[in-house]
Amino acid sequence: MRQVAAKVWNNRRKWVGNLLPALFFLPPVILGILWMHKNNAIFGYGLWMIGLGTLLGWVGLNLFGLFANGFMKRQIRRELMARDVSFDDPHYFVGFATPRFINMLDAHEDVGYLFLRESNIEFIGERNQLKIPRSDVSSVRFRPNIHSWVGLGRWICVEGESKGKKFRLSVEAREKDFLMLNLLASSSVRRAIATWLAKGQRPYP
Repeated sequence: MRQVAAKVWNNRRKWVGNLLPALFFLPPVILGILWMHKNNAIFGYGLWMIGLGTLLGWVGLNLFGLFANGFMKRQIRRELMARDVSFDDPHYFVGFATPRFINMLDAHEDVGYLFLRESNIEFIGERNQLKIPRSDVSSVRFRPNIHSWVGLGRWICVEGESKGKKFRLSVEAREKDFLMLNLLASSSVRRAIATWLAKGQRPYP
């Protein structure tokens, strides 16, 4: 009997992706606050330590916010190929969220692959799968997400209307292992989707 593979996008990885950056941020910030309290002063060494902690936290988030991303990308690809999912069309590894999804651990509800098929755009992840006809899509645009607050990410939103109801497919590039590189890559992903939408052709970036 074939055993069900353990989910790669789980709470443990979400926690690690938050705790590792916190290790960069918290020690200098705590030292700075303690110095301020002890010396009853806002400016000086304490403020410098808080600034340093903020900078280190940003670096840590960029480096470790996508903990084990490369492993998940390879593992999900293997699982989809085992299910005979075709990778012949342009495809991108992405984080995904439905419009109402809110989670304190991570902006991504699911991870998986976004495919630009001949006549539809398709997301296949560990928990979610959707296929949207190109004729139902009206636009593709950037929207902010939690990573945007620190300048390290944004949603790519595919929007349109199906059977009289508006929809939004929100994804964030996870092709690279670092948030800043994915932020830069998001422009080419959006451009590829826009080309696919406008011309109805298979774009190859």
